[in-house]
Amino acid sequence: MRVPRFYVPQPFAVGQEFTLPDTTFRHAIQVLRLGVGEPLILFNGEGGEYLAQISNVSKRSASVLIDSVSSIETESPVHLTLVQAVIKPDKMDFALQKAVELGVNTIQPLITQRSVVRIGKEQVDKKLQHWEGIVVAACEQSGRTRMPTVQVPLTLERWLETPFVGTRIILAPGDFPRINALPADLPTPIALLIGPEGGFTGEEVETCVQAGVMPVSLGPRILRAETASSAALALLQHRFGDL
Repeated sequence: MRVPRFYVPQPFAVGQEFTLPDTTFRHAIQVLRLGVGEPLILFNGEGGEYLAQISNVSKRSASVLIDSVSSIETESPVHLTLVQAVIKPDKMDFALQKAVELGVNTIQPLITQRSVVRIGKEQVDKKLQHWEGIVVAACEQSGRTRMPTVQVPLTLERWLETPFVGTRIILAPGDFPRINALPADLPTPIALLIGPEGGFTGEEVETCVQAGVMPVSLGPRILRAETASSAALALLQHRFGDL
């Protein structure tokens, strides 16, 4: 049986005993029904993971004892940023979940001309909290030991103005290079732009190209936004990373 993993953002040390945070307590004790002596893996998003065991359980809290540490590293050698146009909530959650599983390091939500979902200023904090929860759950499931960051949503224009060292690519329809044909010495990090449900407008694509963003294609078929991001990230990891 697989040992459950939990993200707890605090420093750890072998031999340390501490009380689980409330959210971790609810998942580990009330949902998974872990009992005293049962193992669990903890990670704090800064690399490595810690094997621990439940040392005490009460009605409203539980303690764990850290037994050992592993310096396991599961990060890809290529640093990837997913610049994802905001799409419908369930589709956005899917895209972010799969992006984390595929090793993305940074997630930049984007507001574009065809974005169906608009985020008001009063909604930003709530959205970020929700997206960060998706990222945490995906890290716990996929064995990642470093936590990707989720940035505050930006307009396309504002993002293009932000300095970026590396290569920026945009998925666009047309006769453009395929990802598997990109040069092996392509400068990294790599930022991948994915459009909303209706895709980028021609004007947006042209603006990106003029700003130095490289257009690429996934082939003759039109993919949904959440499918396109997963497919493109997998191809990038295969070409430049560890997939």
